[in-house]
Amino acid sequence: MRLTRWIAALATACLAVSAAHAQPADWPSHPIRIIVPAPAGGPYDQVIRPVAQQMAQSLKTPVLVDNRPSAGNIVGTQAGAAAAPDGYTLTMTGMLNTIAQSMYENLPFDIVKDFAHIGEIGGGPQWLVVRSDAGIASFQDLVQQARREPGRINYASSGAGSTGHLVMEQLQRAAGIQLTHVPYKGGGPALQDVLAGVVSVIVIPPNAAFASIQSGKLKVLAVSSPQRSPAMPGAPTFAELGYKQLTIASWVGLSAPKGTPAPIVHKLNAALQAAVKDPALVKQLEFQGMDVQTSSPEQYTQLVRGDTERWGQLVRSLNIKAN
Repeated sequence: MRLTRWIAALATACLAVSAAHAQPADWPSHPIRIIVPAPAGGPYDQVIRPVAQQMAQSLKTPVLVDNRPSAGNIVGTQAGAAAAPDGYTLTMTGMLNTIAQSMYENLPFDIVKDFAHIGEIGGGPQWLVVRSDAGIASFQDLVQQARREPGRINYASSGAGSTGHLVMEQLQRAAGIQLTHVPYKGGGPALQDVLAGVVSVIVIPPNAAFASIQSGKLKVLAVSSPQRSPAMPGAPTFAELGYKQLTIASWVGLSAPKGTPAPIVHKLNAALQAAVKDPALVKQLEFQGMDVQTSSPEQYTQLVRGDTERWGQLVRSLNIKAN
């Protein structure tokens, strides 16, 4: 009798494990949602919408975008971590999450442990820009003005713990200057206030700034790429200016909740890879300043883990806290 019960229990456990790793035959049977923890119209949003459209073609089901902005991308990422692990709710994750992991003391999720990471979309540099009529002629001029009047120049960011915030914190320490941080709930609102003249300076991805630069409203002072940007050859790199530590590529990708069956994760990865290999999409993303990448779930997991460790060391050394 005991042996019979033990065999029955073992069989039940094996069936449970098998079910957890099995891909439902009809998956996907209804629309997939991608949570974007940033505002509509911002840099994240401009990247993910065409990617979602391409993935929908591969998966033969609608892929919808759900914008949930907040400082540090926390609210949307938390919702993604807490979603059912069934492959129908994904989250747009990125380098910002690996920074926030150390900047916030009580994050309600762990970017490494609470997700089944699907794959990278790509990455790109950050551009330091100012309003063309802000009275700041160059990077050197910005530094000189900030040294003469500490705290007078304001800079915007998409929130405490954002890439732009961290870049500017590094810059202030490296140059020995003091600027005033004005955080916003996303890159879109921050850029709007820079364009409106409320704030003078911002660090943002090229795709967010390019149209305003072309129209003459914004001016690029420096770029974080290792080499000068072909789209903006007149703008020096931070490394040229003597700030090699500000050479940064900010990346983004897709993740699912922890526990999502591996076959579903790999099917999502295949759809993502097909999307970012589409020539028209690649051209569109490259025009926005992104270096398109493909990766396996394992490679993206390692990228998330490695940058969480790297940024954690830097954040702790600078003693930066967002709360």
